[in-house]
Amino acid sequence: MNIGKRLIGVAVATALAGGMAVSGSAAAAGLVQVQHNVSPVVARASMTGHHDPRAQLDVVIALKLRNTAQLTQFVHDLNDPASPNYRKFLTAKQFTRFYGPSQAQVDEVLGFLKQRGIAVDRGDVSKGRTRVHFHATTAVLESAFGVAINDYTVNGRSFYAAATNPNIPASLANRIGAVMGLDNAAEFKPHSIPSPAATDHGGLTPTGFSPNQIATAYHWPSVTDANQASGVNIAIVTAFTYRPADIKKFWDQYGLPHHTLTNIAIGGVTRRLNGETTLDVERSSAMAPGAGMLVYEAVNPAFSNFDLAFQAVADDDTADVVSTSWGLAERDTPFASLQSEHNVFVQLSAQGMPLMAAAGDNGAPDNASSGSDNADFPSSDPLVTAAGGTSLFLNGDDSINSESAWSGAGGADSMFFTVPAYQSGFTGNAACDADHTADFDGGWGCTSAGADTRQSSDMAMNADPGTGYSVYYNGRWATFGGTSFVAPELAGFFAIVTARYRTLAAVNTVRIGNANTIIYDVANGANYSTDFNDITTGSNGFAAGAGWDHPTGWGTPKDADALANDLANDLPL
Repeated sequence: MNIGKRLIGVAVATALAGGMAVSGSAAAAGLVQVQHNVSPVVARASMTGHHDPRAQLDVVIALKLRNTAQLTQFVHDLNDPASPNYRKFLTAKQFTRFYGPSQAQVDEVLGFLKQRGIAVDRGDVSKGRTRVHFHATTAVLESAFGVAINDYTVNGRSFYAAATNPNIPASLANRIGAVMGLDNAAEFKPHSIPSPAATDHGGLTPTGFSPNQIATAYHWPSVTDANQASGVNIAIVTAFTYRPADIKKFWDQYGLPHHTLTNIAIGGVTRRLNGETTLDVERSSAMAPGAGMLVYEAVNPAFSNFDLAFQAVADDDTADVVSTSWGLAERDTPFASLQSEHNVFVQLSAQGMPLMAAAGDNGAPDNASSGSDNADFPSSDPLVTAAGGTSLFLNGDDSINSESAWSGAGGADSMFFTVPAYQSGFTGNAACDADHTADFDGGWGCTSAGADTRQSSDMAMNADPGTGYSVYYNGRWATFGGTSFVAPELAGFFAIVTARYRTLAAVNTVRIGNANTIIYDVANGANYSTDFNDITTGSNGFAAGAGWDHPTGWGTPKDADALANDLANDLPL
């Protein structure tokens, strides 16, 4: 399929033009297909046999939202100062009431599953009624959805997948957006890399940049003052878990305040330790003293489990800033799954919850199956702040000696999302830019075939494993790099911005919304040269240059303390 032309041009993902294809036999039975549900990787793979019919698969059905035209307008109005709905964010309960599937619609889906021999407990329906989670054998799923689930191999990797799109009753065509879990071809990957030349002194002594060094280099607000992000909650969306003792050791090593850690299990309870999860918690908490830490732990890195995790963050509605350091190349992502997960980001945006995501560690090609310009999802979504990366070298006093774009930093052109309003000034398509001049929706409106697309990254910090960070993991010190560090650090930064905005607004619960709208506004303002280090050297396949560029976005914080003030002051009181 020519997924390169399938740009999402509205705030709420809907079925693509042409509707749902259906085979002759399926049509006779009143069935339709959930289109674009099969991973693009399948078309490039070799089938090695039929998947074990007794194997238990973990499946998530994503239901479509209601009242999508009104929701599109509402998301637009949230960022339009002229609208009476400007920055009037919803609660999760309000979002469900206005835009979530009705209970009757959920019951239709549950009835279909029951008819096919699949029992689903009502506890496996998400709070907002947008996800139905269940387990079934390969044989049962093949019969229920009219597919063959096979084993495949590609580039030395083995996986299973449905060979064709799943069939569902025509009556559910406007209910079901994706059926995730009929394959494990699309899995999120951590964006962290071990340092190639670190001397770990047997794991007993930390090497690599400490939080204190990063704070000094970027003129960060005090990392030992627990008032900086007090009352703000950061959600980390990840897979697997961490040792609390590791986190406490890290805090104590650097004289950092302790935080409250709350774990939320997604898709089952996991006891598998993971370095990515550990570093995410360590670095986000380090840069946001006083913040509460909510760790959403997917039982494995399946796309479906990350989708459940993001949905849980939105439905719980307790986080003020969200971060993930996992992702995968857009080109290898099933479009139906990407569409459905984007709708979760719409909900986060409607509830005022900014999301930071690592932009990837494989340069502009993003380790995709083909092409040299591949954005990494979810950082490619216009409702997400894409965290790019640099190579940072410090002087003896921890001031910056030099900083350039890291060759491995993600950052490229989305093949799915059209250019967002906040990027309309520099993407090069005059007609598209003109169309977006009056748009405030954070991502849509220019939908012509030749439209410019969402460009990542948005901001950056050090990410080069050659100039890596210290991590305390499983009782030992190690040194890692990757844009995995940048996303949680930026989440910590925007937790501080949130706290400062709450002080200015004198409201302890207000949120900042999509961070990109204020990043781009401030970057285009008078204080750009004092707020940001404009990174003009280096390349990730796209060269860094004056102003915005792919590998580093607008650059790194030059004076994070002043930048936090400017961002907070950019928001209305």
